Amino acid sequence: MSIDRMGLAPEANQRGVVLFIALIVMVVMSLAAIALMRSVDTTTAVIGNLAFRQASILPANFAVEDAAAALFADANTSGAARIADVRVDDVANNNYYATHNQGWDDPYGVPTPLQSKPASTYPRAQQDGAGNTVTYVIERMCNAAAPHPEAPDNESTRSWCDMAPPKQPPGATVNEPSAGLDFRQVFYRVTVRVDGPPWTNTVSVAQAMLR
Repeated sequence: MSIDRMGLAPEANQRGVVLFIALIVMVVMSLAAIALMRSVDTTTAVIGNLAFRQASILPANFAVEDAAAALFADANTSGAARIADVRVDDVANNNYYATHNQGWDDPYGVPTPLQSKPASTYPRAQQDGAGNTVTYVIERMCNAAAPHPEAPDNESTRSWCDMAPPKQPPGATVNEPSAGLDFRQVFYRVTVRVDGPPWTNTVSVAQAMLR
């Protein structure tokens, strides 16, 4: 070891190890910050989607009420159902199908007409004040050979339609229906699609069974 003129040993050469470690720490901290930002963005998107989903419930309820007014006189303020004969399709005015075709449902049970966004001119399409576009389809849960749901109780009526259990008048029994009338009621499936405002790119689908 050499000694300088002042009698002190020279300082050892710097090798930059601390600087290298500091750079690694900075890179790790930067990656952690990016991951945190992405996590916050994802959380914000999920919360936004949940908010839009909640906002679609009220329009969906309105659509179900509108469908009930088309089917049942007591659900319509005019005192008459909009669909005159449930055995006949009324797609042009009420998006109503007199029969149910299982082949046109997707794996989630959404019928073909609602699997893509219908045009704004689609029958009964409504747009609320929040920018949601609401459309729906009504299906009578019967096949093409089904008789009128008010037909007398017989085996063909049961086999061609999905119907509610029989409702017997007071004092009657299941084996002794009053006057031989059929108190069964056919199910009608209402599928509602709510498309959120264009800038949200959100879609909600709801279903209800009416009878």
